[in-house]
Amino acid sequence: MAAWAVVLFWGFHYVVLYRPLRIVGPERYLILRFGWAALLVLILSFFVPVFRGLSRENWRGLILLSLVGIVGYQWVFLKAASLLDPVSLVLILSLGPVLVALYSHTRGHESFSPLQWAAMGLIGAGIFLVVRGEIPGEAQEGGPSGRITGLVMAGLSLLFFSAWTLMTRSMTGRVSTLQITLVPVFLGGLILLPLHPKWLLPPSGPHSTLVILSLAYSIFVALFLAYYLWNIAVADIGPSRAGLWTNGQPVVAAAGSALFLHHPLGRLQLVGGLVAVLGYWLFFGRERSVKKA
Repeated sequence: MAAWAVVLFWGFHYVVLYRPLRIVGPERYLILRFGWAALLVLILSFFVPVFRGLSRENWRGLILLSLVGIVGYQWVFLKAASLLDPVSLVLILSLGPVLVALYSHTRGHESFSPLQWAAMGLIGAGIFLVVRGEIPGEAQEGGPSGRITGLVMAGLSLLFFSAWTLMTRSMTGRVSTLQITLVPVFLGGLILLPLHPKWLLPPSGPHSTLVILSLAYSIFVALFLAYYLWNIAVADIGPSRAGLWTNGQPVVAAAGSALFLHHPLGRLQLVGGLVAVLGYWLFFGRERSVKKA
């Protein structure tokens, strides 16, 4: 159930971010999001034990988690989201669970059936078609060079997200789910805020209400609630199986883009998306990996 909720919250998040990122820019949105979120975590810590009981080793792990998952991943993710169509970005980032599974394979923790290897080929082919597909003119930012930059940022987002997922799994059991969700957000805000403290002020202008509403969803729903549920799912069923359910995000992002952004999918994008989703379900849904002791 937690993973299903994450599908809805994160999938729609791509739609919520689309216009505000093009109004204030990804860098200011990043500082607004995590500056405000860090302040909320600080206030919350007076009522719930957010910072209590953490050893020096756990603090080191949480600082590293904030550098990878907040400062690194969130910056390149928002930059990619400001340049790419939501469906293209969410499909690229959906490769994360596959990378985590491949890492487990190279470490000798699991093996894959021939069907799963074929499914990986389908996923790669599907995402290639989506990336090569024609994107509606309104969705393109900065022309061809901006698109290339967006794809590079999406690739970096994928690497950061995969590393963050593995690090989260390694810390599960050492700290509580609440702490592993909120403490990196607080630390990330402390690291980012000195870069441009004036950007912490609420935006002004004709689109300020849209930006603030987007930030409210981004902080309370996509950050606090969804990350908390994601950490529960990773701890309960593992990152690979949690990734199975979150690969439904492209469907939510596509529906939201069509309804709220009026971005129809090109034919090549539609075919590629269907091929990629089929590959994900073959890989995880009919999982035959053999867990090793």
